[in-house]
Amino acid sequence: MPTDLYDLLEALEVTLAAADPAKRDALAKTIDAYAHDFPDEFYWGVSAQAPALLCHLLRTIDVACRPEVQTKPRPVIRLIDRKPGGDA
Repeated sequence: MPTDLYDLLEALEVTLAAADPAKRDALAKTIDAYAHDFPDEFYWGVSAQAPALLCHLLRTIDVACRPEVQTKPRPVIRLIDRKPGGDA
């Protein structure tokens, strides 16, 4: 039976939601530590510039391992094309 990205993400989210709360908390702390220690890599990985699968996987894992009230909003990073010489 073929599956698509959204089936995969839904299965991942359901699996994480059913996991031991202590393990979910440990995962959330690990994600926070990675975001703190390697912000460029982390925020690129959850941005629109990252490959689609990577971006969706990281966001799904980040959200699924936390209760809704603890979900941390992540900034959207966009690259802007600017004209040379500072004229935007």
